[in-house]
Amino acid sequence: MKIRVLPWHEADPSELRQLYMDYAFPTYWGSAIVDDRLQDYRFRKVAGAADEDPGGTFVAEVDGSIQGAARIARVDHLSDHFGIEVGSIENEAFGAYHPAEAYRMALELIRTLKQRAAERACLFVSVSASSMAGPWLRALEESGFRYADGFVRMVADSRDSYDAFIRPDVIIRDPVPSDFDDIAASYELVPFVNHWLHEPEFARTRMLQLYVKRYREVHERSQGRVLIGEIEGRFAGALILLVDEDIKKETGITVNPLSMGIIVHPRAARRGVSLSLVAHRHNLYRELGMRYGYFGANINSRPMIRGLQKMGMSYAGIDFGLILRLGERG
Repeated sequence: MKIRVLPWHEADPSELRQLYMDYAFPTYWGSAIVDDRLQDYRFRKVAGAADEDPGGTFVAEVDGSIQGAARIARVDHLSDHFGIEVGSIENEAFGAYHPAEAYRMALELIRTLKQRAAERACLFVSVSASSMAGPWLRALEESGFRYADGFVRMVADSRDSYDAFIRPDVIIRDPVPSDFDDIAASYELVPFVNHWLHEPEFARTRMLQLYVKRYREVHERSQGRVLIGEIEGRFAGALILLVDEDIKKETGITVNPLSMGIIVHPRAARRGVSLSLVAHRHNLYRELGMRYGYFGANINSRPMIRGLQKMGMSYAGIDFGLILRLGERG
């Protein structure tokens, strides 16, 4: 078996397109959302990223046939915020090769991506891999990547009703300025699982600033909506509502990015705030024309996972986050 890794623009465009049309859009693995419009959309976005960064995307050929591709990209929000170069492996797609041969191909592709990350002075490289991509996961681990965290995916059909989980004592409203202080305080007070916090270069306080910044940006830039849950006149929790406007414009399909974007204040824990917010958002998504909502929870958040299961959402797979350090510990 002959394996060759080459730059994106040296590969046959029609073969590349077929590779991405056949490999399910990772954000929607295992769900009813996948269709040819989304597959074509994804290929056009991947090809556009390769055009913008010609040296970042690579293709793997096995015996002259394209069987894999992926990109090394800069994680701007982490790199800029911490002054540390952080890269990520993304836009991956693989053919239906025998697992043993797919593993060998993935090893060669990862070796090239690691080399390019080192050339770009990345201290860390992260990757999110679907549990269904077995040979890819095995090759990442063999290449030095280690488990960082996991994310359980769930799909909700707009025809389903979660009104039974809307608590009458949880008032849902739009945010006021003081809510962002309460969001920041909530992150400070609750156990916070983030694999970057195990690395000395990433201070907890500064990492939490990024999370609060996300809520502010969604609200202030009208990128979506921030829903506030209030109990007895006091902040209880917050949840982000987003629609992928680019996908909607390009395909006519209304979907949300894979994100919960939820925080509950400790004083409101175990009072049904999170599920009430999710149920309320589900109704708003329906009004926006969303056929399927795509949600999830950190694999360490058992209460959230159990809550989504209790609501009756459909399981759609697990993402594993992995991380590789290319430099010495700080």
